Amino acid sequence: MKIKPEDLVEDVIQQYPATVRVFMDHDFPCLVCGEAVWGTVEENAGRNNITGEKFNELMKALNKTVSD
Repeated sequence: MKIKPEDLVEDVIQQYPATVRVFMDHDFPCLVCGEAVWGTVEENAGRNNITGEKFNELMKALNKTVSD
């Protein structure tokens, strides 16, 4: 697993720009329109009610995107 729940969203997006679409597809705030997103993937997911199986799906999709 390249991307972990404790990784900062800003770092993930900077290192893997293709993940922006994955975040947005999983109901994260608009990352490309300048809305500030601070903290870890897990913290931001929790703030946006992305928990449980929805969070697991997000992590799988992020890691699939960076492994392709």
